Formats: sequence, C-alpha cells, structure tokens
Amino acid sequence: MINYFRRIRKKMADDNRPLKYLRYAIGEILLVVIGILIAIQINTWNEERLKRKKEFVYLKEIHKNLVQDTIRINQVLAFNTLKSNTIDETFKLFESASKGNFNLLDFAGRMNPLSQFNIFVPVRIAFNNLLDVEKIDLISNLDLRTKLSEYYNDNYEIGTQEVVKLRTRAFTEYAGRELTTQENVKTTTNATVQIKTNGMSEIYKDETMIYHLMNMRVTIGYHSGELQYIKQQVKTLLSLLESEIDQN
Repeated sequence: MINYFRRIRKKMADDNRPLKYLRYAIGEILLVVIGILIAIQINTWNEERLKRKKEFVYLKEIHKNLVQDTIRINQVLAFNTLKSNTIDETFKLFESASKGNFNLLDFAGRMNPLSQFNIFVPVRIAFNNLLDVEKIDLISNLDLRTKLSEYYNDNYEIGTQEVVKLRTRAFTEYAGRELTTQENVKTTTNATVQIKTNGMSEIYKDETMIYHLMNMRVTIGYHSGELQYIKQQVKTLLSLLESEIDQN
C-alpha cells in the first residue's frame, strides 16, 4: 500500500500536477491517522477487557471470603447463645443452692463454655491481594468499592470483642481460684493439701463471682447485637457483588 501511494506521488510530480498530488498526500495522512486512531481504540478496548476480567476474578474471590465470613458470624452467634444460656443456668443453680446441698461439680461442669470466647475477624485474603497487586479502583462500581473499603478497614478486634476477651479471662482466673479445692488438687497431682474442700465452697453466693458472670452476660448481648449488624453488612456486600459478577 505504501509503495502504491509512492508511485502515485512520483507520477503526479513528474506530470507537474501539485494540486492533485497535495490531495493524495492529505488523503494518505488521513488514512494513517485513522489507522492509528483505530489501533489506539482497539488497544484501549483490549486493556479495558483485561481489567474487567481481572475485576471479575477478584470479585469472585472476595465473594467467597464473604460467604466464609457469614458462616463464621453464625458460628460465633451460636456460641454466644450457648454461653448466655449456660450463664443463665448457672444463676439458676446458684439460686437454688444452699450450703447443705450445693455441689461444686455442678458449677465446674459448666466451665467449658463459661471460660471460652469466640470472636469474629473477616477473611480478607482476596481484598488484600487486590490491594497488593492492583488498585482499589479496579472495582468499577463506586458504591461497592466504598462499602468494601469500609467493611475491611474496620478494626474488629477492638471495642466489644476486646471486652469479651478481657471479661472472659477475668472470670476464668477468678473461677480457677475458687475451684482449687482439696479434691481437685488430689485429682490433678495425687497430693493432699490443707485447703477448702468441695463441700466448703460458697461460690454460689460469692459477689465477685456473680459480678463476673453478669459482666460476661451483658457483654455477650452487646457482642451478638454487633455481629447481627455486621452480618447485614455482609449480606448487602454479597448482593452487590453478585450483581456485578452477573454483569461481568
């Protein structure tokens, strides 16, 4: 094609027809410019297609992580319900107890859920990978991008969840001292020490013990309320992600 235009230009120059030559020259320039513009447009389209393909992959992975978050939230909520019920049962045990018929082993048998806690931390592997390899604006939907940033930038390990840990540990330490009796030491070490026996325990009317149990019960209520709010956030994000994935 280039050689063709060159032959035309030479012929016109030889024929001394500069006006027609000028027209052909302008036409050739226009064709080159149009070709460049088309190439740029194709390149831009390919780049945008690749970006959307990357976005699709990240959105799918973030969606998987959020499904995992929903499962984890439900697990923590279920544990909180178990622990709250166990605290309520312990108060009923204390209510019906008297020095003559209280059995410390009934309380000790409830220590497994009472001395433990569960907290929620989002699975942020896909979102972190997105930030490490790409930029957040790879996500084209502004509303989704904003909501994801808000969700993952929150610090879930402070606030109520930190209080849950602190109050559970305080209870466990105090309860451990109260459960240190001759019988329990004997079971663990096969040694007999001169301390209180199970029958001498008055833990059921110990104000500090009741204080710790009450603190845990109230904190669990706040914790579960916050988890329900987070669960709704995750549900909204999942809905937005599914809409974007379907469009891609």
